[in-house]
Amino acid sequence: MILNIGDVVRERSSSPFASAWRVEGYLASGRHFRHYTVRNLMPDMDGHRAVLKVIKYDPRLTHDADYVRSLRARLRRECETLAHFSPRLPEPLDYFEIDNAQDQFEGFGAEQLRAQEPVLIQTLLHGASLAQQMEDRGAPPAPADTLLLTLAKVCGFLDELHAGGRGWLFWALSPEHIIVDPHQEHEPSFVGCSNFRMLSHGVVVDDPAAGVLNHPPEPGYAAPEALCRGRSDHRVDVYAMGCLLFHLFTGTDPRDLAEDILARGQYGAHGSWDGDFEASDASPQPMSHGQAQAFCEELRSSMERFCRRNLKGLGISRARVRRMLLKAVRPDPDDRFQSPLELRDSLLATLSRSRPVAWPDPAIDS
Repeated sequence: MILNIGDVVRERSSSPFASAWRVEGYLASGRHFRHYTVRNLMPDMDGHRAVLKVIKYDPRLTHDADYVRSLRARLRRECETLAHFSPRLPEPLDYFEIDNAQDQFEGFGAEQLRAQEPVLIQTLLHGASLAQQMEDRGAPPAPADTLLLTLAKVCGFLDELHAGGRGWLFWALSPEHIIVDPHQEHEPSFVGCSNFRMLSHGVVVDDPAAGVLNHPPEPGYAAPEALCRGRSDHRVDVYAMGCLLFHLFTGTDPRDLAEDILARGQYGAHGSWDGDFEASDASPQPMSHGQAQAFCEELRSSMERFCRRNLKGLGISRARVRRMLLKAVRPDPDDRFQSPLELRDSLLATLSRSRPVAWPDPAIDS
């Protein structure tokens, strides 16, 4: 969004505290947001390091005020959400507005949009994401018993998230969102709560005021009921956990398999989920119910074939892991594990049957 973010924060902010944050460097980028590492220069903060988060606009859509306001509402909602959630999520430290001198907003209200660019400062989580660990180490990114216990903890967090009549879904859970501290391997933290979807009486609802619409998530980690904007509940996250198991133990991203299937065109044109969409197709279009079911069944068959060839069982039963993840990704939610806790019990049962082995040693199997 902003080329020289450090100068902009210091010189063009409406907050008297913004100049306390010195931008050290670029950290990471997602579909809608960019992250920078910052250090607090106030004397009593002792150089405290944190993360600065800003919106990454598609330049073809900055003329659309609704698009701009929706992303800003998501960032504001993330700040509010972080303030009330589990300590496993980053803590919001500061939220202010700056003058955006780079993006070319157009039309009525463009000057106001330019002058009110939101910035979120949040705690810097220690450790690396599972995605980064796979990039560095391959799959699986940790000893199998460690990984199973970590995933069981993820299931526990999802259960906390879903709890109550007005809970939340993670909605787009993937390895990028799970942070593992090497000193606390079994206590993962999480990023990406701007993707959370509200649950009302156990079902996902739109929240336009918060910039949250029930748009279909990216195919690969998305359950069929989400792809077709059907009645989605907590079992959407169970489906994503199955995809996560597949990804971590095979090294194959289910989103890549999904892309290959969609490229054949038999499930219609549903836009691009990598942020490279046309201005006229800013939101991926949902599949029909039948298309979504057939697509996810084909994806599941591809995953099963990959499991038979590539599943790496380091001291655990490959057959048991294969059955577990294939149950989690069944197209019909009634055929999956019915809660994250049910999946957690299966993960822990698999762990109890594992035998300790030296890692890594891909020749060992059971």
